[in-house]
Amino acid sequence: MRNSLIITLLLTASSLLTGQTPVGSWTDHLNYNLAKTVAVGSGEVFASTGSSMMVYNKHFNQLRKLSRVNGLSETGISTIGWSDSYETLVVAYLTSNVDLIQGNVIYNIPDISRKYIPGKKTINKIEINGKYAYLACSFGIVLIDLEKKEIHDTWKPGNEISTAEVFDLAFGNGKIFAATSIGVFSADLNNPGLAYYGNWSLSASLPSPAANYSHAIYVNGTLYVNRTGPFLPGDTIYAVDEGCSVFSYNPGVRFRSMEESENGFVISTGIAVHYYNNEGSQTDFFDTYSSGSLNINHVIYKDGLTWIADLSRGLVIRDSEEFTFLTLPGPLSADVVNVTSLNGKTVVCGGSVDVSWNNIWRPLQVSVNENNNWTTISSPSLFDPIRAFIDPVNAGHFFISTWGSGLLEYQNNELINQFTYTNSPLQTIIPNQPFVRICGMAMDGSGNLWLTQTEVPGSIKTLRSDGTWIVNPLTLNVPAVGDIIIARDGKKWIVLPRGNGVFILDDKGSPENFSDDDSREILITDNENRIISNVYCITEDLDGNIWIGTDQGPVIYYNPGRILEDDIRAYRIKIPRNDGSGLADYMLGTETITSIAVDGANRKWLGTASSGAYLLSPDGTKQIVNHNESNSPLFSNTINSIAVDEKNGNVWFATSRGLISVRGDAIEGKTSFSGVYSFPNPVREDYEGNVTITGLMRDTQIRITDISGNLVYKTVSDGGQASWDLTTYNGKRVSTGVYVVFCTSPDGSKSDVTKILVIN
Repeated sequence: MRNSLIITLLLTASSLLTGQTPVGSWTDHLNYNLAKTVAVGSGEVFASTGSSMMVYNKHFNQLRKLSRVNGLSETGISTIGWSDSYETLVVAYLTSNVDLIQGNVIYNIPDISRKYIPGKKTINKIEINGKYAYLACSFGIVLIDLEKKEIHDTWKPGNEISTAEVFDLAFGNGKIFAATSIGVFSADLNNPGLAYYGNWSLSASLPSPAANYSHAIYVNGTLYVNRTGPFLPGDTIYAVDEGCSVFSYNPGVRFRSMEESENGFVISTGIAVHYYNNEGSQTDFFDTYSSGSLNINHVIYKDGLTWIADLSRGLVIRDSEEFTFLTLPGPLSADVVNVTSLNGKTVVCGGSVDVSWNNIWRPLQVSVNENNNWTTISSPSLFDPIRAFIDPVNAGHFFISTWGSGLLEYQNNELINQFTYTNSPLQTIIPNQPFVRICGMAMDGSGNLWLTQTEVPGSIKTLRSDGTWIVNPLTLNVPAVGDIIIARDGKKWIVLPRGNGVFILDDKGSPENFSDDDSREILITDNENRIISNVYCITEDLDGNIWIGTDQGPVIYYNPGRILEDDIRAYRIKIPRNDGSGLADYMLGTETITSIAVDGANRKWLGTASSGAYLLSPDGTKQIVNHNESNSPLFSNTINSIAVDEKNGNVWFATSRGLISVRGDAIEGKTSFSGVYSFPNPVREDYEGNVTITGLMRDTQIRITDISGNLVYKTVSDGGQASWDLTTYNGKRVSTGVYVVFCTSPDGSKSDVTKILVIN
C-alpha cells in the first residue's frame, strides 16, 4: 500500500525573510544546526537532522528545508538512503513509516508502521542494491521495490532462538551480509527462501561469532565488520576474506560509520575520518576542522568531496583541506516546554519537569525569534528553563524562570542578572544547593514582576521595578506552585498542579502591605456542582473572563471579580448533539487542556495532551478548526504550549516533537486605523490563497467594491485583520482590476480606505 503526494519545495532560506507570510501558511522551527545522516544524490545532498532535513543543491549552492510542513509524512527521522539508479531518496521514520521521494513527488509506504510486530520496531540503516532498498531493522530485513514502490519481502537472519536485530548490510560476490546483534550472517541473494533463518549462515571465522556487530562493508573481495558493545574497551574492525584479521582497534575508539566510496571506503569516529583504498591502505585522514571541534556521526565520500553529518556543526563539506559548514536558522533543539510571544518577539524554553515536578536536568536552552532571525542562548552550568516573560514596555528585556537555577534576567539577549539564594530572597529547597525552583511569572501595571516558588516559605515573591524585593509571607502547602496571571482587576490567579486547583490572591494594589490581603485556595466547581481538581493552565480573555484548562476540558469564570466574595461556579460550555436526543456534551469535555492562548479576535486557541490544537469562537461555543497530525503539518498531537503574537498573528505551537507556527488571520485590534494595507498586493494570476487586510480596529466593518462602486464582498475583521478569498458572493474569482476596500469602525466614527490590484 502506498500514498502519493505532490509537494511544493520551499525557497532558499534567504528568500524566506522577504515579504509577508500568507495567512494559513505553516513554518517549521526545528534545529538545523546539526546533522545525523547524509545521502548524496546527483544534484542534491540530503542531511537528516533527526526531525527534518536540509537539502543542499550542488548546482546552485542553495540550502533549503524539507520537513512535515512541505511534504514529509512525519517528524522524527531514523535514517535515509539514496538510489542513484532510480533517483530516489528513501526516508525511514522512528515509527518505521517510510517515504520514497522522487523529484517533487513523495510516496508513502506505511505498511511496516501499521503492522503489529512484537518487541522493538525500528529501522537502523538503509542500503540500496539494484532495484531494492534494503532496510536493516530490529526484526530483520525489509525489501522495498523502488520500481513498484511497495514492500517486496521480509528476511529473517538469525537462529532458532531469536531473530537478529540488523544494524547494517553489505553486498558482494552475489551475497548479502548482515551485521546483527548476534553475529554476522550471510546468504545467497538469489535464494528465494531468506525469510527462513535456516537459509542464512553465521560467519564462524570471526573471533566472537555471536557478538554484536554494528557496521559492514564489502570492498574488493573483503568484508569489513565492526564489533561493538557497551562493555568493550573499544570497537574492533575485522577484515574477513579467506581468513579473519584485526583491521583497526584502539582503546576508547568507537566507529560511527563505515561506507564504501570511489575506489575504496571511508571510516569515521566522532573525532576523525580515515580514507582507504581498495586494498585497505590508508590514503588520507583528518581530525580537525578549520575551526571548532568535530562531532561526526556519518560520512560519505563521493565525486571527490567528503559529505559529513556533524552532530554539532550541521552538514559539512570537505574539499581538499577546505571546509564548508551548512546550517539554517532555528531554535537549539526540538525540546520545547514553553513558548511566549509578544510584540513580534518569541522566546522558547527547552527545559522541563517530569509528572511529579522533579528536574529533567536539561542544560539551559533558550531560543529567541525576532524579525525572522533566531538567537540561541545556552549554558552547561544552568538547567531546566521552563517559562519566559517578555517585558511589555521593553521587548529587549525578558526573564527566564528555571526549575533550579533561579531567575535569569536578559537585556538584548545578554544575561544581566541571575537571582538565586545568594543575592536575593529567593530560596532553595536544599540549603546551599542549586534548587531555586521558580515557575510562574507575571508583571503588574507598576512593572513589578511576580514569581511563584515551590517547597519554600513564602510561595509568592515580587521583584520591584527598582530592583528591590517583596516576600509575601503566604506559604502554599502544596507539592508544586505553577503559573501565575494578573487579571485586569489586579487579582493574582495561580495554578496549583497535581490536583490542587487554583489559588487567588487580592493584594488590593499594595504588594508590600500584607494586612489587607484577601486570598483563597479552591478546587474548580462547575455549574453542575462537579469538582475538577486537575488544572494545567490559566489565562484571561479580552473581555476579562478567566479561562482555565483542566483534564475535563476548558472552564470559564464569567464573573471573576466576585471569586473571593461569593461561592461562584465555573461555567462549562455544552454543545447540543443535533441527533434529536435533546442531549448535549461539554466542549472538549474528554480532553486534557494543556495551554490556552487568546488571539486578537478574542478567539481561544487550546492545546491538548493528545488531540492537537483547537481554535474556538470567542464564547467557546463553536469549534472553528482542530489542527492535528492527520490534517495539518502539526508535528505531534501533544501540545505543551501555545502562544499568539498579537502583532503579526503568528500562532506558535510547542509540541512534544518540536516547534511550529501558522500565520493566523487575527491580530490585536487597534484603537484607531493605523497603516491599513493588504497583502499580497498586487495579486498575481497564480496566487491561490486569501488576501489579508491589516492595520484595522477590532470588529472593523469591511466593504470591498470594484472601481465602479459595485459591492463585491463584505465581512467583519477578526481583531485587527480581515481576509478575502478573492471571490464574489456567487463564489467566482473576481476579474482583473482594482478593488477598493472601505474600512469603518464598529461605531462608524472612523474610517480608512485601501486598494487591491488583482491580475488574472
